Amino acid sequence: MRYDHQERGAFEVEMDNGGRFNVIALKDEQGLIDKYKANILAPVCEDRVCYDVNLIFNWNLIGEFVDFEVFSKEPLTKLDHIPFSPEDYQRLQGILKNQDLNFVKIPAEELVVKSDKPKLDGYSGATKETVKKEVIEGALYTCYTLWHIANGAVVDSIKSHTVNALNADLVSKIAKQKSQTANYFLINHLDTNGFKENIATILNSITESKGYFSKNAIERIPEDLFGLSLVQDFIIINYSDFDYYTQKAILSKLENVSNLPPTLSQFFIDQLSTESSFSNQKIISLVLKNIDKSIFETLVEHLNTNAIPVSEENFVEIEKRNEEHLFNLKTLEKL
Repeated sequence: MRYDHQERGAFEVEMDNGGRFNVIALKDEQGLIDKYKANILAPVCEDRVCYDVNLIFNWNLIGEFVDFEVFSKEPLTKLDHIPFSPEDYQRLQGILKNQDLNFVKIPAEELVVKSDKPKLDGYSGATKETVKKEVIEGALYTCYTLWHIANGAVVDSIKSHTVNALNADLVSKIAKQKSQTANYFLINHLDTNGFKENIATILNSITESKGYFSKNAIERIPEDLFGLSLVQDFIIINYSDFDYYTQKAILSKLENVSNLPPTLSQFFIDQLSTESSFSNQKIISLVLKNIDKSIFETLVEHLNTNAIPVSEENFVEIEKRNEEHLFNLKTLEKL
């Protein structure tokens, strides 16, 4: 892919050792940010021998580390200047992308057990057993230093830069990653206008999501957007496939939406069954807030026909509404 390498919009990130590096946002042919890139020049000390590592790091749009590039004339080395093998580079790639490592949570000075015996286990101290399994032998501090650069302050800086550049095309590009992390990035960073402009994209991401994302996304979508026919049609099509918590979130969002269309009210009436008492009462309450004679008659008939009990609060509201419609409520069951 051809990139726009102009450094406008590049930003600096400070490293833990006091150094800093520039991050460049590379753009695709449409002018949209495609990834972030930085030349990392950082000091590393292995067993009191210090040297600089010089390589390129790449991150995606939401700050996730993607991969690294090594300069052919400046390969990474281990103790005693032994060059990294292809297997070492492959393992380093896995280490830098792994967010579930124990050794990166340990202060650098505690990574080895100090010893008076020189060169024990290749270091002036013995590498802790829990650490050995996670790093490249002879390159403990290289792994440690590079992981913290790849997954440190730069991540938040990249996220902020992407958020500031968000528009409909970039939102769509991020959503096309079909990544749970990317989906959460969007719902956590879009403002009210952003949700409104990209609601179709967000709704599509909900249908393709896993776990609790659908519930969390529904809770993040601004309440007034639930008055849109696009959102209401989405609910009618997908509601039955959602888990209980997502359905509950939808009902809560609709509580303050005025003038629900009869099609949506009728849909929710059809969802009433003897199997879900709590959801039933939420639905009944919702329908009663947006009701005409025809819908009210349909509701009462459905409750009677299917012997669905009604809470005391909803029964009182039904009685109040019935003063206008005069339907027979004698067979209506209470909880």
